[in-house]
Amino acid sequence: MSLMSGRLSSVLTASAMLVVVVLIMANILPWTAAADIANTGKDYNLFDLLKAEVVQIKDVFKGVVEAWLGLLQKDITERQRYDLVMQSGLPLLLIIPLRWMAKWFADVVSRTLVSTHNQVISKGIKHQGVRALARLLLGMAPLLPWIVLLIFSSLFFSEQSEPNLGGSLLVIFQVYMLYVVVSLAAEWFLLSICQGAGSFLTADSTAKLEQRTEMAAKWLLLPWAAIALALHLLGKSLIAHLIETAVWMFSWGVVSYLLHFYRLELMLNLKRLFPASVDPILDKVKESWAFVLVLPLLIPLLLLMFVRVFFTQLLADFAWYQSLSARWFRIKTKAAGEADEDEVAVDVICEDYQRWFSTEKDSELKLPIIDTGLSAAIRKDFDAWNAERSEDNVILITGERGIGKSSALIRFTNGVAQDDPEIIIKRIDVPPKTTSQDAIYQLLGNALEIDMSEGPKALVRHDAEMVPTIVILNKAENLFLAEVGYLQGWRTLLGLTNTKLNNVYWLITINNQSWAYLCNVFGREYQMRNVIRVKRWTQTEIRSLILSRNQLSGYRLQYDDVLIDTRSPVAGTLRNAEQRYFSLLWDGCRGLPMAALELWQGSVKTKGKNVVASIPQLPSSSRIEQFGPKLMFVFAAIVTHENLTTEELVKVTNMQENVIRFALKSALDAEVIVRGSDGRYRITTLWYHTVVSSLNRKNMLHE
Repeated sequence: MSLMSGRLSSVLTASAMLVVVVLIMANILPWTAAADIANTGKDYNLFDLLKAEVVQIKDVFKGVVEAWLGLLQKDITERQRYDLVMQSGLPLLLIIPLRWMAKWFADVVSRTLVSTHNQVISKGIKHQGVRALARLLLGMAPLLPWIVLLIFSSLFFSEQSEPNLGGSLLVIFQVYMLYVVVSLAAEWFLLSICQGAGSFLTADSTAKLEQRTEMAAKWLLLPWAAIALALHLLGKSLIAHLIETAVWMFSWGVVSYLLHFYRLELMLNLKRLFPASVDPILDKVKESWAFVLVLPLLIPLLLLMFVRVFFTQLLADFAWYQSLSARWFRIKTKAAGEADEDEVAVDVICEDYQRWFSTEKDSELKLPIIDTGLSAAIRKDFDAWNAERSEDNVILITGERGIGKSSALIRFTNGVAQDDPEIIIKRIDVPPKTTSQDAIYQLLGNALEIDMSEGPKALVRHDAEMVPTIVILNKAENLFLAEVGYLQGWRTLLGLTNTKLNNVYWLITINNQSWAYLCNVFGREYQMRNVIRVKRWTQTEIRSLILSRNQLSGYRLQYDDVLIDTRSPVAGTLRNAEQRYFSLLWDGCRGLPMAALELWQGSVKTKGKNVVASIPQLPSSSRIEQFGPKLMFVFAAIVTHENLTTEELVKVTNMQENVIRFALKSALDAEVIVRGSDGRYRITTLWYHTVVSSLNRKNMLHE
């Protein structure tokens, strides 16, 4: 029983157990409706029927005595001996080894399921489906073997049992298995009730709970065994129906008595199913002792609630469910969210706190590093090349703006410089827009300190005498413009990276929209073989990014009332609010850390040394639809190139300059784009995904 307190966390187990128990009881105890008794009484009155059944019971006991006496005789056949053994009830002694074998089978299956779960967890498997299945197996470990035994015995052996005392062995054994299942399920149910109510159970409280469930199950065991024997020996008789009615009433009383110890916890869980307006009625009802008699009626309602909670926990690791639940909550709290947005807009966030979440680099702050595995993936490919000097000396890293490409490069270069100081690292941030061949040769020549006027030939000639060098070309989207005559810069880079070199390792980063455009122009398979597509951050990584910086800031984090579920247990209120907030934040930022930082700053306000987080507010796509088609072409050009000037926009869109300037002014007024100090226009971080989604719906992008 103590195994239950640590492992029965699966609501699906209870629901499946309930269905199976009902089916097994219907198979073991095939009672009939009261109409059957009335139909039987057409030929006999009830008194005569009872007299006949009493005589039948006497005949059964008389047959048992005669069977034992018959076994003492020597001159009987084997068939007669078998019949006498079955009538005597001697096979009932096999209940002891059957019980031992069942417990052994249950222990083996439970240990196997627990071991399988531990192996899956220890291997660090990140597949959501496998992890969910492992949790399900762990939750079902105590009950699953007993349910399997019940189903197996019911399907394959119930019809083979003979209507005598010895043939009731299987019936008694099934009642025992049902007792174990009911005992385990009752313990799980009460533990879930206490957990759902936020009640902390000490070791003594848990032991008392186990003792009560065991005692209640034992009280239920003997009456149900009487029903099973009556139906097995007498069939569908009046006495069996009378016993059945008495046992059901007795069982109802036992269950009510068990539940009344946890009446307060039951009501707290029940309140989670109903609106707050029903609470006064429930508080009055629970004070009545007559209410104890209807407590068993609450079990199906609470099981439904546990099933809902279980599936919520089971699907919590799946990205689609996280996004769906976040959007559903946002819809439900739309009005409250608009009020919070106005409130946050008025409040001023303390600069001392805001600087911890700024997207600009601050050399004075030692910000925590969130390792998403990107730098390790780059290092793995580089180490493979460095060990063998293979021809795979080019890696292109593509991802959305603000996804962490530059930060991963910094960690990669720091690791290489520390482990192998002899390797030279040349980092080149491509200036905008470097689109000519001569500009590329000059840029690389200055970095490598060689004359690159001859292009690839110069690299081949100096390759043998060069120290192993990593050439990092950051912001490679600046090497082209989507216009005839302005693709030479990228074509030049392809000529250099396709040159066979032994001591040069190319590492190129580019925006995902720019890479998609270039793949359509030059062909995806004819450019670079090794491409790392940076994945969006998971909700866990976004949470670590925000909470780690908040901890370093020294501010205490609180959550707005709109995020707090007042119907949940007090112990889980903060945890639920935190989970709900970061689901909303992750869905809003689409897994981009830079967008997450922007959304965080827009959804919090500081009060002294406390910071209060409310619902993150997202820009509406309806505002973009009002701009008209010409501005959408401007947005598409900026997204494809990441940044453009007014003159460059005129070139790539082939629209008049006055149209471009009007479109830019409208977008600036709406704060959809921003103009940097270098005169280049970019989509703002908060509007980036809204703009991209709108352009994708219009089929105006290449990815």
